[in-house]
Amino acid sequence: MRYKKEEASALEKIYEAVSSLIKEKDYSKITNTDIIKEANISRSTFYIYFKNKDQIFIHICDDIFNHIFSHSLKKEKHHDFSKDAPEELKHIIIHSFYHFLEDKELILSILNSGASSIFLSQLRKRLKPLVTSLVNKKIIGNNDIPMDLKIHQYINGYTALLQYYLRHASDISPEKISEYYFSFYK
Repeated sequence: MRYKKEEASALEKIYEAVSSLIKEKDYSKITNTDIIKEANISRSTFYIYFKNKDQIFIHICDDIFNHIFSHSLKKEKHHDFSKDAPEELKHIIIHSFYHFLEDKELILSILNSGASSIFLSQLRKRLKPLVTSLVNKKIIGNNDIPMDLKIHQYINGYTALLQYYLRHASDISPEKISEYYFSFYK
């Protein structure tokens, strides 16, 4: 979505405010008023863009995921992973762990708060086309387990591995955690 300068500035203030607040207090304790005060914007400005804090977290997740799951490494709305070669698909998994590491502090704050369900739900939606392509190309899941069960399990496995990785990132490289993922789901 393209915004004018003043709109982009207001949105940036809101995102920064939420990012700051989630590091200080639990998601359930953050109010729209807290966000408005922290962002130093008017109530009407806040409500021009968002009805509630859930929408803000969805937008924050979208900002994180738009780049991570973009094949061309540019912000894109969608990507068709079915055309990618197996090594390129593996690279996207490694790439994702590098970028999650860059936002580690914010993501851990989200995961440790009541906003974790929003983050994980949005992540699962983004992972589905990639994991489906990995399974279809037999990069993972070359077995007789029903397709929908495989995809569900491999997405949940990725989210669990991501959480483990972010909590232990000083001990594990993105390449190594990606190797673990592919070893789990041969």
